[in-house]
Amino acid sequence: MTQPSSIAKEFSSSRGDRRVRVQVGNQQGKGFHALTVAEDEIQGVAEMGQNRSALVLRSGTEIPVALPYEQLEQKIYERDFRTDGPVLDLRDVTGEAARPKAPANTNTPPAPGDKMPDGTVFAGISPDTNKPMYATPADASFTMTFNEAADYAEKLNSERYLGHDDWRVPKKCELDVLFNNRAAIGELNLSGSRPAGWYWSATPRYADFPWCQNFRDGEQYQYGKDFHSSVRIVRSDP
Repeated sequence: MTQPSSIAKEFSSSRGDRRVRVQVGNQQGKGFHALTVAEDEIQGVAEMGQNRSALVLRSGTEIPVALPYEQLEQKIYERDFRTDGPVLDLRDVTGEAARPKAPANTNTPPAPGDKMPDGTVFAGISPDTNKPMYATPADASFTMTFNEAADYAEKLNSERYLGHDDWRVPKKCELDVLFNNRAAIGELNLSGSRPAGWYWSATPRYADFPWCQNFRDGEQYQYGKDFHSSVRIVRSDP
């Protein structure tokens, strides 16, 4: 694994103006509080296993994060439309959220937002298949045209991403499930801005005009296939 310190040197010198917000444990060991650090205080990213990682500060402090190593590394070192700003807010994946969950009772059905053992996120029941539906842990890194979104799903299938080869762009009714459970699922763009705040479905209204959905207020509208939207890929149980 690349040593975080060697990456952090370039990171700090070129992007030293960004701030990172996290939740850290109180000294009394009870509860958490918000903390903001300058990005040049970050030495690197550490692997913790069980889909957990940590921000390593130059002081030696490790801040657990409820994200796999690769995802946290991407957020820190590769900006995109969700993190390209003066503040990278990790409060929802640090603190209490970063504590490893107790093993789930196999008799208890998952709730929307639950992280499954394979790394997928339970999104809800698909109205199309009436079966459990699972989403990728995060959106595609960039907005895409409709055809690019379909190609992206096929790319995940060819790589057997998270051990599966049945990934797809959600249908219109399934996209509405993602919207309704958006707070629990997380890692979705809720700004409502175009194009990043809209998401593709696989359902056409007209031949070349598939449905999209605004994830701020739930509005659904048809756009031409060359429109760029955000993409969250899903799969269902067989």
